[in-house]
Amino acid sequence: MRLPSRGPITGAGAPQHKVEVLVDSGLKLPMGLAADQQRSRLLVADPGERKVFAYNLLFSGGKAVTDGSAEVAVQDVEARWVAVDGIGSVFVTDERNNLIMKVPAEKAFRKEPTATALYNGGTLSMVSAPGGIAVDNFHVYWSNKATGQQSGSVVKGFEAPATGNVQESVKKLATNAEKVYGVCLAKDNVFYTDFETNIYGVKKGGSEQTTVSDKFQEPRGCSWDGDGTVFVADRGANFVAAFAGNMQTLAPARMGKVIDLEGAFGVAVLSAASSLCQAKFLLTILLVYLSMTRA
Repeated sequence: MRLPSRGPITGAGAPQHKVEVLVDSGLKLPMGLAADQQRSRLLVADPGERKVFAYNLLFSGGKAVTDGSAEVAVQDVEARWVAVDGIGSVFVTDERNNLIMKVPAEKAFRKEPTATALYNGGTLSMVSAPGGIAVDNFHVYWSNKATGQQSGSVVKGFEAPATGNVQESVKKLATNAEKVYGVCLAKDNVFYTDFETNIYGVKKGGSEQTTVSDKFQEPRGCSWDGDGTVFVADRGANFVAAFAGNMQTLAPARMGKVIDLEGAFGVAVLSAASSLCQAKFLLTILLVYLSMTRA
């Protein structure tokens, strides 16, 4: 769904958003999404296929379209969530096997893109049925869907952890929610959703956890547009909402509904830049979504 480059996205003055089908075949249970901004790719975690697929996107006539069939970015992992950093390394969580995993950029999209474990719940208590995942080129952030108040609702680690003492490479950022799903980053802020009604915020460097909103039904995936807006998929209320996420001081925020969408789970935002004759650059923001069955 294309978003306006100027003007409001929600509320008075916002346009009537139109949803276009982007992918309608080849997937079994699409859940987590990630946008690879540098390479104009959409990554889709499909635990039903035990793969993460990657679609090259083209922008034509104000629409996003896929360029041919999907590539396999990660295989043999029942990943429900996926993230990609600036150089193209792909990160996933394996909830069943209690792992945070990575495919380095130089190995991604090769013949056998096999992920290796960065952090293992068998030896690290801060990996506890991991859910959502986000990266910022230096650190990886993940949520825990079990024992979050003990293991960490959201945990921060290095993308390249120390080989000596892995325990020193990780830090609990939040312990206020027992079961957390989505995680997304917006500048210095980390936002995360619980299994009931809340989206919370905490600073990357650590801070008190703040309830940003308690008006959701089943918030799941969230994504930042790289500017000022965070989008949240609400599976229970069947919509995608947005709020201003570039706040310097974390505080409750007003939510606005962007689009009705049954069973919305994953959400990603991809920006396409085009130059005008005066070398002025415009951003075309696209909200890319997939719905899912209730799992």
